[in-house]
Amino acid sequence: RQLEKAAQAVGKGDLSRTVDRADARGDELARLGNRFNEMVEGLRAKMHLEKFVSKGTAAAAHDAGLEGVGREGERLQTTVLFSDIRGFTAYSEKVPPEEVVQMLNRLLQAQADVVHEFDGDIDKFVGDELMALFHGDGAEERAVRCAVQMLDAVQEARRTELGVGVGISSGQVVYGAIGHEERMDFTVIGDVVNTGARLCSAAAAGQVLVTADVKAACAGAEALEFEELEPMSVKGKSDALQVYRASKSEA
Repeated sequence: RQLEKAAQAVGKGDLSRTVDRADARGDELARLGNRFNEMVEGLRAKMHLEKFVSKGTAAAAHDAGLEGVGREGERLQTTVLFSDIRGFTAYSEKVPPEEVVQMLNRLLQAQADVVHEFDGDIDKFVGDELMALFHGDGAEERAVRCAVQMLDAVQEARRTELGVGVGISSGQVVYGAIGHEERMDFTVIGDVVNTGARLCSAAAAGQVLVTADVKAACAGAEALEFEELEPMSVKGKSDALQVYRASKSEA
């Protein structure tokens, strides 16, 4: 009866249920109960591990067969958002490491909540930097609206002089597993990613910089406005890049 009730609970997503009197050295039911508890423990570990990877990574692992995740990648239209905390290095030199971690988690949490609100997928956190991907219809507009709302969220959560700069680009990328077959990173690769990272590096605290393609895709978005800036020289590109500053519409 315990096995039946526990199996029903686990089937509904309740991983707190286990079987009492389970024993690897007991009779058939006791051994079965022990195996069941080991399975539940493995499911709990899997649930927590999924917090450390993007939704795309989790989906790729879920869909993979016994042969594992392929590393050939696929072309995909994607909007890439980078955000970076300005003044983080100087701040971290002045306060204890425990306070740095608390501040970092607070600001990244505030940004991540907004990314999820606009149906983005957090690809990774790298130190004080966040990288998010937006797919599907209206991806560019969702990414820009997300970015300007992230600035407000950070303003409310920061409790310090720190702010964030954001860069957004959009286009074709290769989406897939990169690295060693035993230790891979499921991410996006391409010029679009490099451009987004360069724009983020150039953005001052409180700025959202986007490419001309992103701005064009947001045409007609009433909640947004764009200011054309001086063309920007970007590492790896022979021609200067046309850049726009995005913000919430005052109307």
